[in-house]
Amino acid sequence: MTALPKYEELGFKDVRVEIQGAVAISTLNRAKQRNSFSAQLVQDLIRAFDLFDKDDRIRVVVLTADPTAPAYCSGADISGGWGGLWDPEAEKEGEHAHRDSGGDVTMAIFRCRKITIAAVNGHAVGVGMTALQLPFDFRFVWECAKLAFPFVRRGIAPEAISTYLLPKLIGHSRANALFLSGATVSPTSPSIQPLYHSILPTREAVFPAALKFAHELAENTSQTAVAITKALTWHAADNLEEQHILDSRAIRSLTGNGDAAEGARAFREKRPIRFTDTLSKDLPNWVPWWREIDTRHRKAKL
Repeated sequence: MTALPKYEELGFKDVRVEIQGAVAISTLNRAKQRNSFSAQLVQDLIRAFDLFDKDDRIRVVVLTADPTAPAYCSGADISGGWGGLWDPEAEKEGEHAHRDSGGDVTMAIFRCRKITIAAVNGHAVGVGMTALQLPFDFRFVWECAKLAFPFVRRGIAPEAISTYLLPKLIGHSRANALFLSGATVSPTSPSIQPLYHSILPTREAVFPAALKFAHELAENTSQTAVAITKALTWHAADNLEEQHILDSRAIRSLTGNGDAAEGARAFREKRPIRFTDTLSKDLPNWVPWWREIDTRHRKAKL
């Protein structure tokens, strides 16, 4: 990046952003509203994760809520009906012009090439389960959290691209059980337990455990290797043979970089590793190999 952002000067309102070494911490900042989803929160999260992706200082991102808040995220505020969720300009053209704001947040997090961790230290409903958990690489959760995908009980379809992500993360059978029942479950329920990397006994334990893990990953993983590994798993080829070609090219490309040489030296010398490659300078020029669709109205082509 030509100019490194000073996050404290960027005017975020519904999230607080703090940088600890190579770890970015984003804290949902709507405790009085139970961290419900707002238009401002959407803007803040999209902007923050876009910056995290481009900021070479950042290796890991953690999203959490203040543990004293009533919920990690209570979902969208629909107390005034559904109309408050729609973009007036898009509505003038008809329902085909609508773009789900939860999906916009999901894509911003999903496209962040750094390691992402959701520290779910409270109850999570609706978008608190979808956009604020599913696109993350790791999820830590409080064992007593109440979790729900309540969409069929509200008369709507699941949001935030969750119908794509959840089946891939936990399988179609479990995903359908959660989607079609709309039931409230705990993290230890067999239907959802595989979603979580770690289940903690208290709300207060969730963020410290996630942060410790984040620092461990920041110190011991290569930024370029992480980005390519995430891409290989989410943008895989359609068959075994094509994936073999992709994997092989990635391996060969990365072994020519400084991080691969450092990895071998540190292993040989039995010392802590010091990775220095960055996405802005050292990512192979053939990445991305897939086509990203611009989903904005009048831009989207299926």
